[in-house]
Amino acid sequence: MPKLKNIDISALKALIEKGPSESNFSIIDETEDFVVVLKKHGIAVQATDNEKYDLETILNIKYNQNIFVLNRIDQPVTGIVIFGKNKEFANEFTEMLKDRTVKKTYLAIVSGTPEKDPTILKHYIKKLHNRAMTADIKVDDNYKEAILEYTLLQSFDNYFLLRIDLKTGRFHQIRAQLATMDMPIKGDLKYGSRRPNLDRSICLVSYELEFIHPFTGKKYSYKSPLPQNDVLWGLVDTGKL
Repeated sequence: MPKLKNIDISALKALIEKGPSESNFSIIDETEDFVVVLKKHGIAVQATDNEKYDLETILNIKYNQNIFVLNRIDQPVTGIVIFGKNKEFANEFTEMLKDRTVKKTYLAIVSGTPEKDPTILKHYIKKLHNRAMTADIKVDDNYKEAILEYTLLQSFDNYFLLRIDLKTGRFHQIRAQLATMDMPIKGDLKYGSRRPNLDRSICLVSYELEFIHPFTGKKYSYKSPLPQNDVLWGLVDTGKL
């Protein structure tokens, strides 16, 4: 297990034992190869320094070993996250992500004017400090291809519910691409939302993760419940998801 500086190990162990409403996460499945976590907004998947309680550190403590982050969602985002429990599975899963054989589906509530028909967005993205910059063409090697497809599921008075099938996994990809199309995610001040959500979340959910186990051939599928922290989530017609 990696060395951790300035971490209160006893406090972390106590956090692990708490219920999901207190700890901002819950383990919903695990095998000898991976752990699937339901993350609430407000907790990071990985820490930017050694003084934050993040999921990677918590799971390192829980299992007393190195845990491998296999998909990242931002701190204000809710939903499904998967971690590898050994290097062999982590390496295979990473290759599956590159080959786009892992299905990653998100739900987002946005403003703007989405297309009525399913729409593919393709940009090139560059990480700049704590933001993502987008371009229509590859400016230089720092810009990576970013592809997603969105489908309009439901309309509210001033907002729209989108299902997003993520084809690539870039830093802030969904947030940046939708903002580029003048469709910022509700609550996402960093990418153009007019006002924050009261709890500092953004209306983006890592909703579904589906993959075939690279060693056993077994199919796994996980879905996140909808958040309860915004009135619009309560208006979602779940039959359309």
